[in-house]
Amino acid sequence: MNIYLIVFIIYFMIIIVTSLIGSKKAESMEDFAVGGNKMGLILGIGTSMATWLSVASVMGVPGNIYSRGVCAISGWIAGWFLATALMPIVAYKVRRPAVPCRTFPELVNLRYDPGREKSPIRIFVALVELVGYFIFSFIQIQGFGIVLSSITGLSYNICCIAFMIILVFTCMGGFESVARTDTANAILILIGVVAGAITVMNLTGGWGNIVDNFVTTTAPAVEGEPALQSGVLGTPWGIFGSSVIISTLLANAFGSVVAPHWVARFMAPRNAKTAALQMFCVLLLLVPVFVCLVIIGMGGKMIIPTLPKGVTTDYMFPQLIMKYLNPVLGSLALTAICAAAVSTANSMLLHCSTSLVYDIKRVIQGKEASDENDEKTKRELRMWILLLGVLAVLGAIAQFSLLAQGFTYVYGAFGSMFFALILLGLFMKRMNRPAAWVSMIVGLVMYLYCTICGAPFGLPTFIVSAGLSVISALIVMSVTKKPPLESYEAYFEDEVCESTLATIHRIRKDA
Repeated sequence: MNIYLIVFIIYFMIIIVTSLIGSKKAESMEDFAVGGNKMGLILGIGTSMATWLSVASVMGVPGNIYSRGVCAISGWIAGWFLATALMPIVAYKVRRPAVPCRTFPELVNLRYDPGREKSPIRIFVALVELVGYFIFSFIQIQGFGIVLSSITGLSYNICCIAFMIILVFTCMGGFESVARTDTANAILILIGVVAGAITVMNLTGGWGNIVDNFVTTTAPAVEGEPALQSGVLGTPWGIFGSSVIISTLLANAFGSVVAPHWVARFMAPRNAKTAALQMFCVLLLLVPVFVCLVIIGMGGKMIIPTLPKGVTTDYMFPQLIMKYLNPVLGSLALTAICAAAVSTANSMLLHCSTSLVYDIKRVIQGKEASDENDEKTKRELRMWILLLGVLAVLGAIAQFSLLAQGFTYVYGAFGSMFFALILLGLFMKRMNRPAAWVSMIVGLVMYLYCTICGAPFGLPTFIVSAGLSVISALIVMSVTKKPPLESYEAYFEDEVCESTLATIHRIRKDA
């Protein structure tokens, strides 16, 4: 048995233990969905770090830099850092209510449709969330399959199925289980990427050599592709142009800030101060991780100038590890990539199941609140986690898209739809239901149009789609009536009236 497999088995055992500890604490519906809204700072930092450090980061970023150059830093990394810098402000507002919501669609229900338990806007948002996070889930499985097949020599398809087993296991205990495994994964990811970066620096002779090679190389990313123009990898816009990179940056930044899984993360901490502080700490901790990923991506171009034909650039980091890293460090680095997939996919799969069961099925049925119904909902959530896991594996086997690019499309759609919905809703009392509907529809339609047909006048896609979404919301808001006090009071005042508190409990279906 090789060292890679031994380390992976040890990692799997750690995941089992942390999942079991977390699952024992999921006694109520609130525990299962958001850890009982009592998550501490350390656990919050760990799960938020691990959620950022997905396969799109740990594999997609080095691969993107390797093939597309510095523009991957300008468009992807810069966008994610801008998002993280803005998150403490949004996190504080989301967690401000004394009785917070459990899911993103439930927050939309309270903020825009507090008078109805069977809320159409909540069901619509839940459907969008379901589709988006299902795509995210199979992208993570895709990354795991690539790495595990490198470690074991097993077929990619078998490795995807193995990942589904791990993924479903970690999700069965709900949010607490996911958060605990995420914290363990975050530590492993940090160790793995640091090990990879140190090895690359040693093999290349240092940062100066890496930069000199990167800005002059003409080697294509994959055999059979045309040679690159000298210097193109060193430009901030790369082969895309400024409009595309600016749009990518904005999509990654604002799409992330208002992405449903991040808004749900902000609900879990014990109070608003903890929610904001955890994201500030994450911002600081992400710096060394992404510095290492940049070194790996740029240095990888010097060590492996061109990848074999038929291999995508997502394989660059795993191939670098297998060929050049010390076996012990290599096993840690490869397992770190696996951990990145687990840490994000379990969260995404949990969001898929809660959207389907908690925010769609439960809302449509309209059953009265009771402990018995909560228990039934938790059982159904676990069943759908399994079924959606199977479907996500089938999507991963199809290998629809490059990892980082797939994330960008979904983040762009989320940002275009939810930018006005969340940010105007949290910071403007006047934002109402008609404006919310119009902003989402305009944002989605314009994002799809600009992505397929191109944005007018060469403008960045996200500026067009999100900009028109905000403008339409402001116009509709100004000509329609004000929302009821119950829809916004909890996000603007520390003390709320009895009717607002009663509305929150009714929408949550508290027993």
